[in-house]
Amino acid sequence: MRIPRLLTILGPASVLYVLAARASSNATESPDWLLALLSLAFSLTPLAVLGTWSSRRGASRLAFMGVSLAIALASARSASPTLDVTHDLAWLLAVMTMIDLVLPRETGALVRYGALSAFASAAFAGAALARQGLLPEMTFAVIVVLGILATGALHQIVLVGRGHVVEGGLSGIALSCLAVALAYCWFGPFDGVLAATVELGVASLLWLGHLAWLDPGWRSLRRVGVPVVVASALCFGLTVVFTPDAPLERWQLGLFAVGSGVLWWLTFAFVRRLSARAVWSTSGRLADAAESARGRLVGGAALEEVATGVLTPFSKVFDPSDRPPELYTLEPSLRLRLDTGERANIRRAEAPSAVTRALSGGDRPGALDLAGLRVRVVREPSIRELVNTMTDQVIGCALPCLHLDHLEGVLVLPLGDRSERLSRTELDELGSLADSLGGALASALAQRRADTHIHELSTLRREAEDRIAALESALDDLRGQCDMLGRGLAEDRTLHVAYSQSMRRVQTRAIELAPGVDPILLVAPAGAPVLPVCRFIHDRGPRWEAPFVVADCSAAPPDQVAGLLFGSQSGGRAGWFHSAAGGTLLLRDLPALSKSNQARLAEALADQDSRVQGSQEAQRPRPRLIATTRAPLAELAQRDAIDPELARQISRPGLEIPPLRDRREDVPSLALLAIDRACRVLAREPVGITEDAMTALVDHDWPGDVAELELIIELAVANAAAKTIALSDLPPLAWPGAEEEEPLTGTYVEVERRLLERALLRSGGNKSEAARMLGLKRTTFLDKLRRHELERRAQHDLGGTALG
Repeated sequence: MRIPRLLTILGPASVLYVLAARASSNATESPDWLLALLSLAFSLTPLAVLGTWSSRRGASRLAFMGVSLAIALASARSASPTLDVTHDLAWLLAVMTMIDLVLPRETGALVRYGALSAFASAAFAGAALARQGLLPEMTFAVIVVLGILATGALHQIVLVGRGHVVEGGLSGIALSCLAVALAYCWFGPFDGVLAATVELGVASLLWLGHLAWLDPGWRSLRRVGVPVVVASALCFGLTVVFTPDAPLERWQLGLFAVGSGVLWWLTFAFVRRLSARAVWSTSGRLADAAESARGRLVGGAALEEVATGVLTPFSKVFDPSDRPPELYTLEPSLRLRLDTGERANIRRAEAPSAVTRALSGGDRPGALDLAGLRVRVVREPSIRELVNTMTDQVIGCALPCLHLDHLEGVLVLPLGDRSERLSRTELDELGSLADSLGGALASALAQRRADTHIHELSTLRREAEDRIAALESALDDLRGQCDMLGRGLAEDRTLHVAYSQSMRRVQTRAIELAPGVDPILLVAPAGAPVLPVCRFIHDRGPRWEAPFVVADCSAAPPDQVAGLLFGSQSGGRAGWFHSAAGGTLLLRDLPALSKSNQARLAEALADQDSRVQGSQEAQRPRPRLIATTRAPLAELAQRDAIDPELARQISRPGLEIPPLRDRREDVPSLALLAIDRACRVLAREPVGITEDAMTALVDHDWPGDVAELELIIELAVANAAAKTIALSDLPPLAWPGAEEEEPLTGTYVEVERRLLERALLRSGGNKSEAARMLGLKRTTFLDKLRRHELERRAQHDLGGTALG
């Protein structure tokens, strides 16, 4: 329990005990009832202190000072030696409390308590020496008066030090006068009722002066005035009626004091609760609500917490039928009010425009008080709109919430039943609340704006991610098309070597076929250089500036071949046939097409123009078709592997590329070209080849044709430690798995892919071991895996591939 609350019970009880002792003593028949009433009222000063701010320094000291002065007055002018000593000790305690109150806050504990101890010691020493006859009898009282004079001097020093020269001088003069008046009561001509009245006046002025020091608005006296008067009158009346004339024992005095104190406290609590609901007490409750709201503001709180902390105290001041208190924010425009259960309700709404304009003026605005504005409206017609708006919307007060001179929001309070203007205390409390609320709103709104911005950015990010995913999907489709269209271009750009008679005949036949536009059937073994030959025909024909599209029929899934070949309006993409319109379309491995797609291809070739399926785009010339197979047309027709109409259109004499084993004289030139290419791919200096190694290459049958030769050369270049490729650098020319009777078939890309798969299979998915088995650097091996899209499969089972 805090000291002021404790003294609200002990103070009146102590004074009642002293009064009862005074009335029961043999020195007097009954106490002075006027003096008893005034001292009892003085004992209630701790209740006034309860109205001050709990954090204000000196609240408990002021309460203790009031109780000490009350006891001093109750025991004054008594014939009892005990009460005289009580009177002197009470004044000593009151003066010590005054000195403690006036000492600056920064005074150290050692200095503070040392000064108080020295003063008390001097007073007690003076009293002891006076009793021994060594000092005058009034020495103790003189020291007390000197203490009051010392308090006045300290008041003057503190106030002057703070720049209040006039106030310091007036305070010193006032306290000096009070000390002189008290000395006249104790030592001078004042006696009887006059002395008691002057002593009461001095005590009252001393206490009220220090109360004004702590509570300039006098709120503490106003909030407890009615309850104190009622409780004091009731307790005084009961004391007069039930106090016996005969002297009381000590235990009876104590019981009477305690009972009177409890009765007084119960009466005070009941009357205070009733008076708090009175209409005329709204003024004090409004200031209390503003103070409570300011105390509930927490730095860094969310907007909902700020609204709850501010609006809850005000909602208890006004009647529920009135307009509820509201808090408006400007950026963004929000309205905050409390719902049932004191939960913040936030809606988008703008503050009244007239109120906002009035509070957004150039000068720092204050609270808009409707009662005060009504008085000014006659002299200032410009505020009539504001007065009408506040009257229509039942707004009694509008409080601007500023932060760094920027209006963050408006606190709107209802009119209620009051018609008087806001008091100075209310304006001060509301102004302090506005300053604190402005900063809290600025912080909360900044946090809310940041959260909103983060939410918007998150939404934009999700939308962007969805868009990116869609674009990546479209990009994958385009890459697939480009891969199908340009797979051959990426495989081999080696110049055609024709030292053998068979290859020179191929070259001659290609020159003959170049000027035409009819479809060409190119028969070539697996791994043969079909791309250079087809490019040779395209570049020497009339369409050399038109597109040259390369498509591998075996590389696309069967269910997607039709869309890739002829395009699709729904997919928004052109097919191979349409992309090569006016140019040359190279279809590798024609038999890989289904019979239905072959039939559609024959129809497209029969048509003189080309367009995307279902498209309204202008027609374009159909492309020239070059189709490759590994078997002659007659064999394909015999196996029913080709559509008859398509076979008829490509039945004209075409071109056949002989296998590498039938033109061994081309092997040395092809090997040197492959060495040059491998050195560039592997980023190493050019290397040569020994005669033994070249002989081994010439003598090999090359079942994989040129593709196998290029792969063997690349492996040898990667494995060579010297500047020439030795026979030992060549990998085994017998095809891996020959003991399993697996022929070397397919293109260079297919052979290389099968080698990589075999190495991964034998190494159990260990990429480093697989690279070592093939004699490749790990980076080169990983690059080949990425090109063949085997990187993900390296960690999984490779069963079911072409290698078994």
